[in-house]
Amino acid sequence: MKVEDHRSDEDRRSADAGTRSARSNADQLERSRLSLEKAAYERDSRAAREARSAAQAERRLAVAEQRERDRAAKVARKPRKSSMSFSGAPRDNTAGDAPQREKKKRKSDE
Repeated sequence: MKVEDHRSDEDRRSADAGTRSARSNADQLERSRLSLEKAAYERDSRAAREARSAAQAERRLAVAEQRERDRAAKVARKPRKSSMSFSGAPRDNTAGDAPQREKKKRKSDE
């Protein structure tokens, strides 16, 4: 079946060029849209991954802090040994000082 087309060859070519240009523009817009969607998806995925990682780190920190509190409470419950004896008269040197070493006599001092 033949359709009557009263346009000139130049009009048809011009219309075809316009159609191709419109198609090309539509394709370009579609590619641009897909690229933007992909970038948004990757950004959202990265943000979600970072949020999960931060939540895990926070949980690990909370567990570590609880362990430290438990350890400190356990240490606090233990009876402490006395580090110094206070019975008897005080000596010449204080309790924290190291005892003085006696000097060795030289043979020439005899």
